[in-house]
Amino acid sequence: MNAEGGRYRLGTVEASEAVISDLYLSLRDALFKWSRVTMQTPQPRMGYVGQHLTSVVTGFPGGRSGARGKDLVLPGGRHAEVKTCYRVDQLGSCRACGAVVAAVEVECPACRSNDIVRRDDSKWLLAPRNERELGAFFEPEAYYFVLFDFQDLSDPTVINARIWEVDPKSHGFACCIIDYYFNIRAKSVSAAPFNLWPFSLKFQLMEPTLIYHSQIDSENRITTRTFPGRLGAPEVVRLDSLPTFGSSRGLSVDVAWRTAGILGVEYEAGSSKAPVLESLERARQRRSWDEKRLVLAIVEAMYRVRIEGREAWLPGGAPWG
Repeated sequence: MNAEGGRYRLGTVEASEAVISDLYLSLRDALFKWSRVTMQTPQPRMGYVGQHLTSVVTGFPGGRSGARGKDLVLPGGRHAEVKTCYRVDQLGSCRACGAVVAAVEVECPACRSNDIVRRDDSKWLLAPRNERELGAFFEPEAYYFVLFDFQDLSDPTVINARIWEVDPKSHGFACCIIDYYFNIRAKSVSAAPFNLWPFSLKFQLMEPTLIYHSQIDSENRITTRTFPGRLGAPEVVRLDSLPTFGSSRGLSVDVAWRTAGILGVEYEAGSSKAPVLESLERARQRRSWDEKRLVLAIVEAMYRVRIEGREAWLPGGAPWG
């Protein structure tokens, strides 16, 4: 396909599939061949590939300044940031003998057991290190969260490539980052970055919109399912059923109680977290709450107390009265 056909042009499906093929699949194949010789990890560095892919999907070019500059340059002097999480090709281990097993290996290379522990614990890292950087976190027009993962971890043959768009001024995003900086980071000896886990409650509270989705099969064939303005439609992520967040540390029993109070849902005094979440979910289905109302109620219940006195940092002002 020539350049005029869209292979090397921003904003086309053809270019999105070409960039995955050229910058990811070709490299991945080469790394697997070499890893069998060198015994090194076959995992490619995906941050820049995520930036290339997001440029093609959104139509916005980068700033040619690597990790320290603006990932995407938008009209009118605006910019956007790209974060990439790569859950493909993480090394696993054999339950039988403990040997390291690559993601594409269906059996242990040491003992031939097929009882393999697969890993998919990579996450997006967000790390404001001082108040200047904290303020800068809310300056981009958008954050684009890129995720490469297996459709089924137990059968690592089909890879999903997805991009979600998040408004940094959304209350779920802003409250999360302010809470991290003034509470979590401040109490951490290592001052480690904030781990934003794909599909977690905190990510869903950021009201992400899925703008791009493609799948790569075992023969490296790419099928594009969602592409802005061309295939499918952008999809705002809805909160999962609330009881599924029962193990979420952020959604404590106190947060569940406060959420119920904000939404006017009755529960038995002193109830543990599970029945409160079940009551909230039943009310959600029965009353057909607007999704944004539910998100804001949980955001208030989760963060209002934690960021009290820091509301001036919220770029859109506090969502509660």
